[in-house]
Amino acid sequence: MKKIAQLAVARPKAVIAAWLLLLALAVPFALQLEGALKTGGFSDPRGESVKAQRTLERAFDEAPNSLLLVLHSKNGSVEDAVAPAREAVRRDGVSAVTDRATHPEWLSKDGRTTFIQVGFTSDNTTVQNLVPDLQDDVRDAVGENVQVDVTGAPALDYALNVHSKEDVTRAEMIAFPVLFVVLLLVFRSVAAMVVPLLMAGVTLMFTQSIGYGMTQFTDVNSLFTNIVSMVGLAVAVDYSLFIVKRFREELAEGRAVDDALDRTMRTVGHSVLFSGLAVVVALSALFIPRAMSFTSIALGGVAVSLVAVAIAVTLLPAVLSLLGDRINWGTLRSRKKAGEQAGKGDAGKSAATDGRTGGSADGRADGRTGGRTDGRTGGRFSGRPGLVLAGLVVVFAALAAPAAQLTLRVPVASADILPSDDSARIGMERIKQDIGVREMFPVQVVLSADRDQADALLRSTADVASYAKTAPGADKVQAVTSLGLPAGSLSEALADPSGLGADERAALGQLWTLDGDRLVTRVVVTPGADPDSSAAHHLVDDLRDHLGDRADSAVTVRLAGATATGSDFDDLVLRSVPLVVASVALLSFLILLFAFRSVLLPLLALAFNIAVVGASLGFLALVSGNDDHSINSVTPLMLFAVMFGLSMDYMVIMISRMRESYLGGLSHRESVLGGLARTAGLVNGAAAIMVAVFASFTSAQISIVRELGISLAVAVVLDALVIRRLVMPATLLLVGDRVWGRHRRTAPRALAPEQTVAPEQAAAPRSAAATDGEEAGADERLPVAEPTLR
Repeated sequence: MKKIAQLAVARPKAVIAAWLLLLALAVPFALQLEGALKTGGFSDPRGESVKAQRTLERAFDEAPNSLLLVLHSKNGSVEDAVAPAREAVRRDGVSAVTDRATHPEWLSKDGRTTFIQVGFTSDNTTVQNLVPDLQDDVRDAVGENVQVDVTGAPALDYALNVHSKEDVTRAEMIAFPVLFVVLLLVFRSVAAMVVPLLMAGVTLMFTQSIGYGMTQFTDVNSLFTNIVSMVGLAVAVDYSLFIVKRFREELAEGRAVDDALDRTMRTVGHSVLFSGLAVVVALSALFIPRAMSFTSIALGGVAVSLVAVAIAVTLLPAVLSLLGDRINWGTLRSRKKAGEQAGKGDAGKSAATDGRTGGSADGRADGRTGGRTDGRTGGRFSGRPGLVLAGLVVVFAALAAPAAQLTLRVPVASADILPSDDSARIGMERIKQDIGVREMFPVQVVLSADRDQADALLRSTADVASYAKTAPGADKVQAVTSLGLPAGSLSEALADPSGLGADERAALGQLWTLDGDRLVTRVVVTPGADPDSSAAHHLVDDLRDHLGDRADSAVTVRLAGATATGSDFDDLVLRSVPLVVASVALLSFLILLFAFRSVLLPLLALAFNIAVVGASLGFLALVSGNDDHSINSVTPLMLFAVMFGLSMDYMVIMISRMRESYLGGLSHRESVLGGLARTAGLVNGAAAIMVAVFASFTSAQISIVRELGISLAVAVVLDALVIRRLVMPATLLLVGDRVWGRHRRTAPRALAPEQTVAPEQAAAPRSAAATDGEEAGADERLPVAEPTLR
């Protein structure tokens, strides 16, 4: 990285020109990303329910995708609208149109609501794109007195794509103005505030173009854009904040621009590199489940983190090299300070302002306020770290306790993930309220055997149907054994149905068929509760337990249906948790071990991060608002991976400063409290940036994005204000200097009286608006070794 940074400093115009050229090439592809993204991916592609569904589609010639056209009359009977609606949906790709003529139960009791099922041979993406035109055509055909809503899986997916884009746009519209204010308070300079925002904009645009390239090779979920904006804004702005802040400190000490950049990149630049690597490692663990939703999140998070690091170590140093002292342009000063400097020459004014920005009245006030508060905090825990730590452990355990009540459940037959005014959600809720959705989403037991095993297949079917009728949570059961045919003649009828009536043959054809060389039948179990309810999931578990006890190996039995698909995905998540946690922990441990040459520090980092994730999940359980405390299955793993990676920023930045002081000759206690004092203001600013970004996504219309925004915002607050300010220093003081490893470069030395830092002063971090000049002074009082990381 040293050579790359040196190249950026030596030839800044060439580096900037290269990035601008790449950006110009990337923009056209980035603008096409939205149309290339897909939805879905909330199923286990290797689960038995997916295999069973494919068998049903192939054996019974069922449409792979279908839309539900919901008609609701505002004045009276809706039946007159059915015929024109049927005609309006006719188009290429439509394989079947079914209505209340063959399914009388699809008409509400008051006759005002019904729905039409439209089957398609086209793929899901093609059907999604038909939704708006289909809805407009039917509305024109039935007139204004009939409300038309299109729902079903493709319509829900279409709505998810639309609202996902709206969520990202809304979040960025909220986040950027807030970041503008936060960065201005942190830097107190217009130029220094603008640079990180520009770096973030380039990062997002470039990553979106990479995302479009990914869609040409694999399916990418619309969550890609959410994670790119969420993680990208956080890391891009934070990495720029760390580098620009240190660069201004070095300039304030009187160093030349090239020397200041060299020192910045050899210290903070290395920290950024390791922080970015930690984020990449953590998010890469989401590839483990091998489900499209997780894979898309991993692709987005890894790509935007790598781009952010690349920009931080190449484009940003080049920009800073050209700006030089002008990075302090537009510095905010008090009137008093401005008056004192009014008569100074231009050359002297720039240097004086850069070196003494923190000497302004406002800067001193901010620094003193943060210093007193943090100093008192440091004074309280520095003498009683064990007691403070024990109390905080109890607090975090109490915060995490509600997480044990969480139920992980992906909504596969519900529109609750969408905003309440969305047409697809309105249509689904209309069916649920007026007609009922249970018969639309049955649990289907799919049985198959070789064609010479018809008797074995029939016995297994009778056994499954008999058990299902008594299973808790089952309402109705339909199978070939319940068609009313005489038991003695059933085998003959299955072999040759020509002697049956037309209705009987039609019913039999929906339950028993030949698929190549194998016989396929199904037992349709209608649950007594909605498909996403706990009762329906318990029914699936109960049926699977019974089917697992069967001894007839000649018959293959699998469960299909929305509830079974959701259950398989939830099981996939639970199976993946140990692997994800173990891989993230191991790789993060190795990264920090290499960075700090210490075994204890990586172990402490793992413990801190797990505590934060547990506490934020506990908070999410409290605010979930569901009786069963259910959250989307995707949320916990996303929270763990994202938070684990991002929290390493604070760990690396703060520990590296402490280690600098320790290797430079200070005692362990002085290193910990002094490092805390010199980085707490920086961490405050970085945390404020992350909270602003994540909080902006709490306005999301899609529930999973909203859940992640809430939990990440809470996690960052806990991590920055409690873990890094209290838990980490208390733990380091309690453990002692063995935390730094076995060797130190310089023997501990006593400070001169004028250099001695009292505990209250050493632990007093500057506020987010604290000045560069004051922090530079702290560096002079506390000699450090460089570089921090190798």
